[in-house]
Amino acid sequence: MAAAACALAVAVAVAVSGELSAGALLAVGLAGSAVVVLAAARRSGAAAPPVGRRGLPWLAWCAAALGWELVALAGDGQPSLSDLADPLLAHPGVRGAATLGWLAAGAWLIARPRARARP
Repeated sequence: MAAAACALAVAVAVAVSGELSAGALLAVGLAGSAVVVLAAARRSGAAAPPVGRRGLPWLAWCAAALGWELVALAGDGQPSLSDLADPLLAHPGVRGAATLGWLAAGAWLIARPRARARP
């Protein structure tokens, strides 16, 4: 229940602070740091089975996104992915909902198995 209250507080801070503000950056940075520290302390995902070939489509998507960002960084005419998302995230409610989704993904990663079951 405390995690849900913290997540809601971060989402409200991001929604109220405005686009690209120091308040939103601080709220997201602190929440993200807390998720990373908690996941590392719990050794989250240590017992997850290897992904294998199922991960190839995700690898392709990540490589395409990285390539897009590198091309956008190198040239002036290409918009970055964040430039394309800006109009969608301009509304405070959508920004807050996106923050809650991001935090839910972090909570899911933390909840992954911690230790392999011994036979």
